Amino acid sequence: MNKSVLVIAAHLDDSIIAVGGILSKFVKNGYRVNVVCFGNGDEGFTTPDGRERAIIKFKSEGVEAHKLLGVSNFECFDVPDFGVHKNRDDYRQCIRSIRKYKPAIIIGHYWAEYFQHHEMASQARDAWFQAGWNCSADLGEPWTADKYYHYEVLQDLPEPTHLVDISDTFEDKIESFKRFTTAEEHLGSLAEQLRARARYHGSKIGVKYAEALKQSFFTPQKIAEIKDLF
Repeated sequence: MNKSVLVIAAHLDDSIIAVGGILSKFVKNGYRVNVVCFGNGDEGFTTPDGRERAIIKFKSEGVEAHKLLGVSNFECFDVPDFGVHKNRDDYRQCIRSIRKYKPAIIIGHYWAEYFQHHEMASQARDAWFQAGWNCSADLGEPWTADKYYHYEVLQDLPEPTHLVDISDTFEDKIESFKRFTTAEEHLGSLAEQLRARARYHGSKIGVKYAEALKQSFFTPQKIAEIKDLF
């Protein structure tokens, strides 16, 4: 059984904000979690001369936060935060990451968010499809993940297909998120918002905390046996 998971994120803290509880749950159940992100935190400065310091600090916080959850590999591709958008290089990086980590499932953004998350949503989802083609040989051998799920970061995910009980790992998520002190300086504290959202999702399935996912069917699922439809 393939127990590899790949998370594709626009920014350093998106994966923790969106699915930190799910990632912890994966790790505790023996799955190998890999996270790649593009933005390097260069806009996370609050004083005119603070850009370079913010990059170093924010990236360090990202490494620490993901390590705390037990993530196996965490990569930042060092793209400027506002430079995260659909383009040839980033699209190829998505394909390379899928082929490198060979995940059973991929988790990424949903497009009902601001432009950087919006563009990463369609770019990563399309890469899921194209990574399986016999092309772009310099990016590795073709690989198709079995499933792709979208997550929510700042805006609510419309009509989620899955609500994952994270009652036992929510505090892991919060402890990990607290490592992002740089983000807190310019976003304010999101911890209570994360708690309220998880509680809201949990209330829909009768648990204390949950995180939302929306499965993509952009790549059709192969049905070999009619029983597989059930």
